[in-house]
Amino acid sequence: MFFDQLPDKGLICAHRGVRSLAPENTILALSMAKKCGAHCLETDVQLSKDGQLLIFHDDTLTRTTDIAVRAKSKNNSPLTVDKLQVSELRQLDAGSWFLQTDPFGTVATGEVPPGDHALITTQKIPLLREILNWSRTSAFPINLEIKSLQTQPGDVRIVDAVMDMLVATGTMDLVLLSSLRHEYLLRARALHPHIPLAVLAENEHPQNLQEYLTHFSAIAYHPEETMCSADLIAQLKQAGIRVNCWTVNDSSRAQQLFQAGAGVITDWPQHLTTLD
Repeated sequence: MFFDQLPDKGLICAHRGVRSLAPENTILALSMAKKCGAHCLETDVQLSKDGQLLIFHDDTLTRTTDIAVRAKSKNNSPLTVDKLQVSELRQLDAGSWFLQTDPFGTVATGEVPPGDHALITTQKIPLLREILNWSRTSAFPINLEIKSLQTQPGDVRIVDAVMDMLVATGTMDLVLLSSLRHEYLLRARALHPHIPLAVLAENEHPQNLQEYLTHFSAIAYHPEETMCSADLIAQLKQAGIRVNCWTVNDSSRAQQLFQAGAGVITDWPQHLTTLD
């Protein structure tokens, strides 16, 4: 199972890969997670217009690709993943924006070596299959968040597609599924009773939290960092549910959470691996 491969204390999960050193959710950023000393990585999956599973976080393509430039010459083509065919999405430049905007200041400081710049500009939106094959080959666990798609309640087709892909790639034991759209988790549990699940939460906890998590047979709870307290972590740990908090980029806060018994999902895994 997922957590059998990970430490009981001090868990470091690389958020969208090592997105402080490479463009998030690209092969480069995701593969860096293991090299940087993270214990696992977190990434996001969505569906293209033609039903292909791709790794991408945002609702729109504007921030992390060159779609805006391309759209100007294509009569305002749609700017969301689900409105484009996979062949169109795979043509986008998903790397150059990182050098242009330097979102974490690591290009300016040289923490991103100049020798990596050319490779960064070649990055594309990965297929889920590519990431899962890498995970299997590298024996590196993945927390896979199924993004909440703009579909009607009850439309859980993406979950079926994800589960089929996990079976096809032989990675069921390497993946922890999570989602803010909790009906996706119920569908995953119905399809595969033993798939590891983590309930994601932001802004507020579900009511009757422990009972709620038990309803999903969740092995983990992933709340926003501001919602994490030592009492909450201890309570859930006693119930056999692990807590991993997002997004934790401050080393002092990470240390507090480690001491309380939680793991962290972070943009800076390379800065936290020296913590006890």
